[in-house]
Formats: sequence, C-alpha cells, structure tokens
Amino acid sequence: MDRPLQDGRVGPRLSPWHPISMSSEHPSFIRQLFTGGIDDEILFPFPSISNEEHQRVEDFLAEIRTVLDEELDPDRIDEEEQFPPEMITKLKELGLFGAGIPTEHGGMGLSQAAYTRVFQLVTAYDAGLAIMFGVHLSIGIKGILLAGSDAQKSAYLPRAATGEWLASFALTEPLAGSDVASIRSRATPQPDGTLLLSGDKIWIGNGSFSEVIVAFAQVAMEIDGQTKDRVTAFILRPDMPGYVRGEPLRKMGARGSNQCELHFRDIRVPADNVLGGIGGGFKLAMRILNSGRTGLAGGAAGGIREALQAATSFAMDREQFGKPIISYELIQEKLARMAADAYTAESVAYFTAGLIERGDVDYALEAAAAKVWTSDALDRAVDEAVQIAGGRGFVKGYPFERMYRDARITRIFEGTNEILRLFVGLSGIEEPGERLQEIGAALREPIRQLGTLTDVAGERVRMALRRGEPAVQREVHPRLRRHFRFLEDHTRDLRTATERSIRRHGRGIVDRQLVVTRLADMAIELYVRGAMLARTQAILDAHEAGRSHTDLIPTPLPCDGEAVERTLRLCDLSAQFSGLRFRGARESIHDERDELLVQIAHDLTDG
Repeated sequence: MDRPLQDGRVGPRLSPWHPISMSSEHPSFIRQLFTGGIDDEILFPFPSISNEEHQRVEDFLAEIRTVLDEELDPDRIDEEEQFPPEMITKLKELGLFGAGIPTEHGGMGLSQAAYTRVFQLVTAYDAGLAIMFGVHLSIGIKGILLAGSDAQKSAYLPRAATGEWLASFALTEPLAGSDVASIRSRATPQPDGTLLLSGDKIWIGNGSFSEVIVAFAQVAMEIDGQTKDRVTAFILRPDMPGYVRGEPLRKMGARGSNQCELHFRDIRVPADNVLGGIGGGFKLAMRILNSGRTGLAGGAAGGIREALQAATSFAMDREQFGKPIISYELIQEKLARMAADAYTAESVAYFTAGLIERGDVDYALEAAAAKVWTSDALDRAVDEAVQIAGGRGFVKGYPFERMYRDARITRIFEGTNEILRLFVGLSGIEEPGERLQEIGAALREPIRQLGTLTDVAGERVRMALRRGEPAVQREVHPRLRRHFRFLEDHTRDLRTATERSIRRHGRGIVDRQLVVTRLADMAIELYVRGAMLARTQAILDAHEAGRSHTDLIPTPLPCDGEAVERTLRLCDLSAQFSGLRFRGARESIHDERDELLVQIAHDLTDG
C-alpha cells in the first residue's frame, strides 16, 4: 500500500508493465544519479580489450571490408530489397554470424566491446545488413546463449555460428509492443508433456528465412494457489506443423533487411524447447533487449561516423561563391556538431558494452539510455548531412537520402525512445520516492522516527558540505576538472529536481509523462557525458604513460600530442552541448504549457 508523503499525498506507484520488479542486486550508475551520486567504481576505468583481441578484431574487420567493398552495392540493395546471396555466403564463410558466439560452440567468442566494433563497421556499410546481423546475434540467438541448457546450446549454437541457421526474436504482437507482459500468444500444456502454441507476431527480423526462432507466449501457472499467466520463451523451428510465415514487409528504409509476420497455429512444442523454464520469459526478454540496445548504440555510432565522412567529403568538393562550402562557418558548425556526436556516441556505446562484460553492474537503464541518445544523435547527423548536400541530399544517386531513410527506424525498434525514456525516468524515481515516503512517515511521528529524521538531516548537511568538493573521488586530468565539476553540479540538480517532482505530484507522477521523460533526459545526458569523459581520461592516461591506446577506443588514434589535442577539442564541445541539453530539460520540467498541450490533444479527439 502507498504511504503518504508529508503533505498527505502518496509516493509513486509504477505502472505494471514496467520491469522495475527486475531490480538487480548489482548497482546501476543511472539509478545512483537520481539520488545525487556518481559511482567512481563504475565510471572508471574506461573499458578496454586486450592487445591480442584488438589485433584479432582488426584483422577480421579488414576481411569484412574486403568482401563489402567488392560485393556491396547499397543503392542496388535498396532498390531490390535484398542482398546478393553470394555476398551473404562469403560473410558466413568469414565467420561474421558467429562473432558473438563462444568458441566452444564454433563461434569467434568476441567480447561485447569487440562485437560492438564489428557491429559499428557493418552499420557504416549498410543499415539493412546490420539489422540482419544484429537480429541474429544481439537478440535472436542471445536467449539460447543466456538461458539455454547444455543440450539446447549444442543443438542450435554451432549451426548459428556458421550462419547455416540464422535466428529471429519473436516478441512483438499486433496489440503488444513494448508492453511485454500483455502479449496474447498462448501455450497450453498437453497431457503428453508438449505445449500447444497459438498466436501472431509482427515485425519479426529475419522472419522469412530464419531457422531458429525464440518466441514468447503466456502459459498458465499455479502461483500461491491461484492460476496466473506468465510469459515463457520457446525455441521454434520453421518446419514445425502450424508455423506460418507472412509476406515480407516493404519499408521506408533499411530495405535490404527482412521483416515479416509469423503466425503460430496450434504448434505442438516439445517440453525440451522451453527456454529458461516456464514463467521465465519476461526476465529473459528484458535481458535480451538490453543486449540488443547496446548493439544498436554501436550501430548508431557507425552510422553517425559514416554520415560525417560523407558530408565532410561533399563539403570539401562542393564549391559555392568561388570557395568550397566547408570554408563557411555555417557548414563548419554542422560538421563540428556531427563530429562531437560521433565521439560521444562511440564513447557511450563502448562504455555500455564494458558494463556487460563486468558482470557486477545492473546495466538495463544504461543500455536504454545509450540506445536513446545515440539514435537521436544519428537522426541529427543524417538530417544535417542532407542539409549540407542541399538538393543532392534529396535525390537518389547520392548516399544522403538513403542514409536519412535508413536511420529513421533506429528510434523505434528495440523499444521506442519514448517508452525507453519512461523506463529510465520511472526506474530512476523509484528509490527517491521510497525515501520520501519514509521521511513523510517520520514527520508525522517525529518522536518514534527520530532516527530517520537524524539520517535525513545528516544527509542534507553532507550534501551541502560537498558543494565545493569533488563527488568524483578519482584524480582526473587538469584539462577535464571543469567538465567533471559540471557533471557533479548537474547530478545534484537531478536529485533536487527528482525530489521536487515527487513531492509535487505524489503517485500521480506516473501519469505525468512529460515530467518523467524530462527527468530521464537529464539522467541520460549525465550518463552519456560521464562515459565520454571517462574515455577522454583513459586516452590522456595512456598518452602520458607513453602507451598506445588503440585498445581503449573503437578506432585507432595515433599516440601523439596533436591527436590528443584534437580529442580534447571534441571532448570540450561534446561536454558543452551536453550541458546545454541538460539545462534545457531541467528548465522545462514543469513547463506551464504542458496543460495547454494536453488540452489541445483532447480538443483534437473530442472534435
């Protein structure tokens, strides 16, 4: 039961679709931001890979480039809406589709960071190819990697690693997208131990040709003497009777990728094909999606980098008024912003991949934040690339209009950015809301709750005393101290804004989506900025120690003073833009126009 705050209102009760109940025992960097904390042990050091894996990945990327440079024609693929079979065959032979599968099952066994580098490169060549690759490894086969039995792994992973069996992830339904708990597909246990599965799935990547499908359905279970539905995962094969594929969908962009509807008509699923146990599907789906969102962040970083390179090359060649247009400040501003976004997107993508590798951090919010920020930045980049190209950006024959269309899906799949912002915001306010409930109870019974009030008073004093001292305990490079001070100040601002919003709206804050998403935007900016600063700190540390830092970043950077200065300029610009976005979200939390927006929306529906 909700307990009232000190003014009689109650703290937030989160909506039932929201996966807050999955809260991990491990710390989350973003959750701590909402309470005013910066966790140094998560922020530092920036993730790295071994020299051996670095060289291995570089050699692998060179092989992929050779195939794609020879075989890939993005414009033809866009027109024909399919990839040349011979190109896919060559990529399979290279081992591309086993990059993230352990070596004991025939894959390359790449770390999450190394896998992200591969995803970044593939996306830079073609978004549709990246979707095929990502659906297979990031979400399709991922469920078996995470929760499969030894027998299931032995049966499916070796063929997935060679690309013989590509995989799909079948979760979304006509009436259930991000609301996983509301899926209507149902599997009914039968006397012979099998389960009879029926339902419909939409937008299924690789659905027209996948050979391994991880699908989700409701199964009735006895829980505390009551029958309740619980989401369960199943491994399906397309040769199962009752498995029906719809026609491939035609799309705005990423047209080489494949999506279709899948229909399950009383498929008899063996008990051995249950993945992760009856009722374990919800948590498994969330873990899979976290992996997918992290991969998408790397892909978006690759897309930004490609848009930047194409726009820069065009601006250097295109002349107006007797000079290349890159010599004009308005064009320079656009390119500089794109470069800053590329640096930041890469930073947060690889930082988040590192959190997965650690194993001691809850990275659900961080994966969502990385996907939101990088996909928004990708949209900014392709839009500016079209603008720089002018009329040539709007017509076929140049890469810009295709980039623009290809990028649009990134803000939609693996959870729309709107839903993910709510996820971050509602998760973040959970702990402060509970704390304020305790304070409210203590104020109503000050004698009995003296200990709570003393703790609160002490906490306020400590926060006040720390206002001139660094919350980041690690010694940072002098060039970065100013940026870290702003990071600390803005973290305190987020805590204050969170507490005020909860006090103002009580449990009604769950329905104040504009407020919640603005708090989320503040937290997302802090997380992304922190990742970018941690990366820059690692580069400076490596440079001062005289070490190569190709193992710290997604693209090799010469270890010389000028290269470091270029990096610092990118860092400075990125941090300043982040601060502006943060302040914009902070200042609009309780915008007086919100009620007007809502009323006009009601006018539209009433009319």
